[in-house]
Amino acid sequence: MSREKKRRARSAKKQRARSQGARAGRSDASSSEITIAEVYERMARYVRSTTSYEEAAAAARADLQSAVEEVSRLACGLDLIKVVSSVRVAMIMNRVTTGVDVSAAVLELITLVLACRDSATSKPAAEPDESAFMPPHLEAASREALATGSMMAMFDSPPSDAESAILFYSVQREITLRNAVYPHMLLDTLHGLFADPAVNNECRTVLGFTGLEAVNVIEAVRSLSISELGKRFAGLESARDESLPYILSWMSDRQGEAQPSTEEHRIAAQKVFDAVQGLTTNIDHATVIDPEAIAQRTGYERSTVETILEAFSLPSLTEVDEILGRFFQGDNPLRVAPIVTGAQGRRMLVHDGLALPAVREVIETRLAAANRWDAYKRNRGEWVEKTAIDLLAGVLPGAQVFRGFNYFVPDPKAAILQTEPEKFTKRVEGDGLMLIDDVALLIEVKAVALTAEARGGVARRLRGKLRDIVTDAANQAERLRERIITDKRIRLDDDQWIDVSGVREIHTIAVGLEDLSGVTTATTMLLAAGILKPDHIPWTVSVHDLRIVCELLDHPSELLLYLRRRTEPEATWKYRAVDELDLFLLFLHRGLYVERDPRRTAEELPWAEPPSTATLRRFAAQGPEFVTSHTEPLDAWYDSQLDSSASPADKPRLNADQKLLELVEQITGTEAPGWLSTATSLLEGDGKVQRRFGRYATDLAKLVRRDRKHHSVTHLMGETSGNHVLLVWACHGPDEDVDTVVSYLMDYLHAKKYQTGAYRAACMLFDASGKHLLRLLYDNRPPQPDPVLEKAAARLVPLERMARTMPRPMRPH
Repeated sequence: MSREKKRRARSAKKQRARSQGARAGRSDASSSEITIAEVYERMARYVRSTTSYEEAAAAARADLQSAVEEVSRLACGLDLIKVVSSVRVAMIMNRVTTGVDVSAAVLELITLVLACRDSATSKPAAEPDESAFMPPHLEAASREALATGSMMAMFDSPPSDAESAILFYSVQREITLRNAVYPHMLLDTLHGLFADPAVNNECRTVLGFTGLEAVNVIEAVRSLSISELGKRFAGLESARDESLPYILSWMSDRQGEAQPSTEEHRIAAQKVFDAVQGLTTNIDHATVIDPEAIAQRTGYERSTVETILEAFSLPSLTEVDEILGRFFQGDNPLRVAPIVTGAQGRRMLVHDGLALPAVREVIETRLAAANRWDAYKRNRGEWVEKTAIDLLAGVLPGAQVFRGFNYFVPDPKAAILQTEPEKFTKRVEGDGLMLIDDVALLIEVKAVALTAEARGGVARRLRGKLRDIVTDAANQAERLRERIITDKRIRLDDDQWIDVSGVREIHTIAVGLEDLSGVTTATTMLLAAGILKPDHIPWTVSVHDLRIVCELLDHPSELLLYLRRRTEPEATWKYRAVDELDLFLLFLHRGLYVERDPRRTAEELPWAEPPSTATLRRFAAQGPEFVTSHTEPLDAWYDSQLDSSASPADKPRLNADQKLLELVEQITGTEAPGWLSTATSLLEGDGKVQRRFGRYATDLAKLVRRDRKHHSVTHLMGETSGNHVLLVWACHGPDEDVDTVVSYLMDYLHAKKYQTGAYRAACMLFDASGKHLLRLLYDNRPPQPDPVLEKAAARLVPLERMARTMPRPMRPH
C-alpha cells in the first residue's frame, strides 16, 4: 500500500471513530476515566478526614457544591446549547485522540447545572465571555462533580448488608451507565412494542400521538444530530486533506518546488477556518433540533412533531441541590426528558444515548397514570415472550418448544394430598419450555418495568420490583422443575402430556425487558438478600442481551456451558461485573471458571487421591476479580455489520481448541442421544485438557494402524455442576465389524459408568483413521443397584488405579 493510501485509510478510520463517538455505541465505559484505584483513594481521603459516614457525606456534599459552582463559572455565561454541544464535541475528539471514553453522565451533569442556572430569576444574567470558555476545563470540573457525588451517595447509604449493597449497585448503575442497548436493537424492540393498533389508539387518546410516531420522531432527532456532527467532522477532515499539499509545498520550498498561488492558498485556508468554526464557535447550529427537518424526515405534520418534542423536553428546573440530589440517587430527570431548551428557545438532544430509551418509559408512565395501559401491557408481555423463545429456538435447532402452556400441579389447599399427576387440580401457566437432548430449559418472561422510585433508590420499591422480576421467575420455574424431577411427565389441558422422563439437566432463563445488569450480575448478593435460593439459580437476562448472546453463539453447547458457569453460585462473587455482556465475553475469552473446592470433589469421589497441597493453595488463593469492559470487540463487530464503510472486524467467539471444536461439530451433527451434553462436557476442560481431547482420536488411530485392532481411552472428569461424566474415545480396527465393536463398547460404557458412579457416560467411536465419528454411544440412566453391572464392573481396571490418571481440576483458558 502506498504512503498516500495508508494515510487515507488512517483518516477514514479516525472519521469512523468520530462517528461512533457521535452516535454512541452500546455501552458507556462509565469508570474508564476514573480508575478503581482512584475511587478507593478518594474514598480513603474522606474516611481519614472524618469520624463518621455522616461527616464524610457532608464533606462530599460540600465538595460537590464547590464543583457545581465551578461548572457554572466555567460555562462563562454562554447559552446552555452552545456549552453542552461544545463539551460533547470535545469529548468525542478526546476519545479519538486518546481512546478513552468519558461517561455521558458528565455531559448530563453540565446540562442539569446550566438548566437550573437558566431557570433562576433571582440573579441577572452575566455577560457571556466566549473568549474565556474552554470545554476541556468544564468537562474536567464536571468529572470532579460526578466522582464527588458518587462518594456522597456511598456515604449517605453505605452498603452494610446484602440488600443495601444491591440498592447501592443499582443506584450507581443508574448514575453512570448509558446506552445499555445497541440503537438498532432498541428500535426493533420499540417497533415491536408499539406496532399493535390497539396500543397506538390508547397512546393517541392519552398523549396526542401514537407510540410509533414517538419512536420515529425521537429516532429522527437522534439520527439527524449524529448526521450533522458527522458532516462537520468530515468537513474538517476534507479541509485538512486539501490544505496538506500546500503545507508540504511550503516546507519543501528550499528544494526548488513551485509555490501555490495566493488565491489557492487563501481558499484552502478559508476551508480549514470554516471547518474549525463549524466544530467550535458554531457547533450549536449542528445540534439544535429543527422541527421542520424532523417533519420532512418522518412525513408527519409539524404539529405532531412539536407535540412529541414537548413530551420529551425537560421542564423548568430551579433548585440545583434538589435536582443533583435526585441525580445521585439514580433518578436522573434527563432519563425521561432528554431534550433541553436554551435561553433563546432552541431545543437540543443532550446526547443520543438518552433518546430511544426514553420513549418506552415516558409512554408507559403516561398510560399507567391514565389507567389505560391494559392493551399495551398485554402486547408487551406477548412480544417479550415470543421474542425470547424465538431467539433460543434459533440457537437450539431441533428442540421441542412449548409456548404459553397451561399445566397442572398439586393444589396445596386440597382436602386430600395430591400425589398423582392425573389427580392434580390446580392449573398454572408456563411461559416456555424447551426440551433438547436430555436438557430442559424453563423460560420465564417478566416484562415488568422499573418505576422511577425503584430506579431512584427507594429500597422498598426496588426490592419489590426485583421480587416481581427475579424471585417470581425463579419460583414459577421451580414449580415446573419440581414436576419434571418428581413426576417425569407434565399434564396439560385436555389431558395432553409432555414426557420429560429423559431430562437430566434443567436450567431456568428469566427474560425481562429491563436491563438489570449490575444487580442480576451480583448473584451472590441476591442469594444473601433472600431474593434467590441457592438450589436453583436462574439466568436473569434482558431480551436485548439475550439477542446478542444468541447472535454470538456458534454451537448449542456453548449456551449450555454458559448456563452452567453463569448460574454457579460463586461465579458472580469471583467475577464482579456491571454488565451481563462483560461476563459473557469474558466467558468466551477464558471460560468464566470458578475453582471448585477440591475437598468436596474428594468427598464425592472417595476412591480418588486426596487433593495436593498445591491444589488446596490454589483454591484458597482464589479471590474476586473486577471485570472491566470487554465489549469493544463486540462494538467493532456490530459496527462492521451495520456500516459498510467500517473496518472489517471478527465476531467474538469461544476461545477453544480448534480440533476440539471440529469434534464438537461432528457430535452435534449426529443428533444422537447425548449429543448436547457430551459436546458441552468436552468444552468444560481448560486449554491443556481441550488439546488432549482434540487429539485423542488421532493418537488412537496410530495404534490401530500398528496392530489393526480397536483401541480406546477413558477419561473421568468433573463438570461445573459437580457431577462427573465418563468420556470414552475409541477407534475400531479396519478388519472389525462396526456393530460388534459397538456392542462391546456399549457393555463397557454401562459397566464403567456403574463402577465410577458417573452421572452421564458417552463413547465416541471413530473409524480407523480417527477422522470420522461413526457413532455416539450414551448412557444417562440414574444409578441404581444392578447385580449384572456389579459383576461386569468387577472385571474392569480398579478405581484406585484410575485415580492416578485423574486430570487436574479445570482452570480458565
